Amino acid sequence: MTDGTDTGPALYPAFRAVALAVPGARALVGYDGTEATYADLLAGVDAAVGELAARLGPRDVLGLAVDDPFTFLSLYLAAARLGLVTVLLDSRLSAPERTHHAARFDVSWLALDRQPASGRGGFTLRETDDAEHHRARAATGYAPGDWVVHCTSGSTGEPKGIVMSQAAIAARVRLWGGELELTPADVVLCPLPLAHCHGIDVLTLPTLLAGASVVFARPGRLTGRGLARRIEDSAVTLMSGLPVLYQLLTDAQQVPPSWARSLRTVISGSAPLGPDLQERFHQRFGVPLRQVYGLSEIGVICFDKAHTGHGSIGTPIAGVEWRLAPAPDGTGGEDLHELHVRGPALARGYYRDPEASAEMFEDGWLRTRDLVRADPGGWYVRGRLSGFINVAGHKVGPLEIEAALRGCPGVLDSAVVGVPDPEQTERVAALLVTDDRFDLAEVRRLLAERLLSPQLPQRYAYVPAIPRTPLGKTDYTAVRRIMHAQEGSSQ
Repeated sequence: MTDGTDTGPALYPAFRAVALAVPGARALVGYDGTEATYADLLAGVDAAVGELAARLGPRDVLGLAVDDPFTFLSLYLAAARLGLVTVLLDSRLSAPERTHHAARFDVSWLALDRQPASGRGGFTLRETDDAEHHRARAATGYAPGDWVVHCTSGSTGEPKGIVMSQAAIAARVRLWGGELELTPADVVLCPLPLAHCHGIDVLTLPTLLAGASVVFARPGRLTGRGLARRIEDSAVTLMSGLPVLYQLLTDAQQVPPSWARSLRTVISGSAPLGPDLQERFHQRFGVPLRQVYGLSEIGVICFDKAHTGHGSIGTPIAGVEWRLAPAPDGTGGEDLHELHVRGPALARGYYRDPEASAEMFEDGWLRTRDLVRADPGGWYVRGRLSGFINVAGHKVGPLEIEAALRGCPGVLDSAVVGVPDPEQTERVAALLVTDDRFDLAEVRRLLAERLLSPQLPQRYAYVPAIPRTPLGKTDYTAVRRIMHAQEGSSQ
């Protein structure tokens, strides 16, 4: 097990110290409302330690594909105690997808929810096919100190594994927890999967190590009214989620501002937050909506703690070193730079993917591949290098166009991509969700006032809802498919 040098105690000792100090305090509330104290969770962790130690050896890699929060955390912290390399898998993966991920990351044992669930869920351990082969590969693929692997999809859809030490996880939790200023009196809402960095590193671990309570809401099954009721009933003081979550709340009918009276901090992250939604949320509920920016490779990078607003990501948090590299030619004006960061929370690279590692990790720095405008009062992300649209040599970022579209009457949501154009490399194409107020001529007039000529969409198509990933991010691959299918009917 890694020793967490310069980051404070490693995760299990840190959690155990909190649990022994406040054993009767509420640690978590599950999806169904079942509560668990710190003593309950510590007992669950220690029981999982015993079961994992009895079945897994030092050459094994654990695939954690569990949905129930109590069970997930019991296994996660048990793996921390034992120093087992642990791959966090989305519990919603199909069996073939789970098999593919297990083979990709040399998982020899899978932890799954017990079916049917009983009590606080429980788990089963299943040895994978070709487990001995995976053990042999893991021995050369993983390095000493490797502990957790976060799975993320690349541009081809092939999963990449972000490999982190326990020291790196402890550092990101400590640094971000300091920004949140959590106390044992806080109640934190987690509406994201624990297999995702936002769910485990940004929300759950800082809460537990502060002796506070975390309330879980099942991702993908939320309505605005139901979410508001859960926040009000649980007296939630801090919440964080994707912009689509705040769209649900803002658009929900008959949701009074009183649901937000217990909240002291509301955060949006994991996808760009449009200034229009940020302002509408604040106006309707009276609570500032602050944006956080980070990558799974290093955790939180920037936080708009002072609430600059207007889509700002704030400035880098303590413990994150940064540098602004020149933007590639054609990707914007002199005020745009590619952001590079480093610090104790940085991952070591991607599992068995030297090309992707070389592209993102450079001499101890992480190349975010994001272009930012670093104003003194707050920074702004203007797009990812891979997402820029080449319009006759002009590199156009879609985020600014999407924000401008959402600010037009009748446009409820938008997604912007580049589509092939034989005359100028690519055209800007906009996929819109609209209502009765929408008038294309008026939208074009407003965009002409707000955007430069190369940024103006040349194709429009319409859908009832923008396609999203299971996490809630815009699914740009699906957007491109829709634009291609509607080629003949677009305006």
